[in-house]
Amino acid sequence: MSRYFNVRGFLDCDYTDLAAIQAVVAQDRARGTLFHLSEETVSLYLDGWVYQRREIDWIAHAFFGASVKSEGVDLILDQLVRLAELIPELEGVFFVDDDEGGPSCQWDVSNGRVSTRQEFHD
Repeated sequence: MSRYFNVRGFLDCDYTDLAAIQAVVAQDRARGTLFHLSEETVSLYLDGWVYQRREIDWIAHAFFGASVKSEGVDLILDQLVRLAELIPELEGVFFVDDDEGGPSCQWDVSNGRVSTRQEFHD
């Protein structure tokens, strides 16, 4: 039986950066084999991304939320690392919880990188 993890969080960015985030996510639909995931599973997991549809004051948001297998966790973390490098001004927080009550972690996105607050084991 597979282990599942709840991954949820957000990115704050400029409105012009939303298109870049969406482009990176769209490109990842073809990268599933890197994470031992089928194209269908990658497509399902990436549907967890939701983007702010209209401007509300000065900051845009991209949100992610899904229950994924450990390989899906690797996919989302890889996306965040690449996005942080591409758009160093991104800021955000993501939480990863083991559905079976195992260790949890928090990913902080800022200053062009992703840092982990607590160790994640699968």
